[in-house]
Amino acid sequence: MTSALPDPSPFATKHASGMWEDKFGAIGPFKPGEGPRQDPLGDFPTGPAIGERLPDIVTPTHTGDTLDVHDDRGKRAAVIVFYRSAVW
Repeated sequence: MTSALPDPSPFATKHASGMWEDKFGAIGPFKPGEGPRQDPLGDFPTGPAIGERLPDIVTPTHTGDTLDVHDDRGKRAAVIVFYRSAVW
């Protein structure tokens, strides 16, 4: 007889849809802490400090144009926000 290991993420429950729901109500196909929803462990870089130069960022916009953060903003300040989504 083998004993089952305790659930390492008791804050996650199976949703009626068959997907996983975390303690914040986010629903996704993977249990939190597994797959692409893993939490970073140890030191995790959070990005540049306030006042520090941003890295070079060149990306397409929603209209297909190219956005170069440094060229397009000139001397104006910029706020870049990246956030983690459960599932897109």
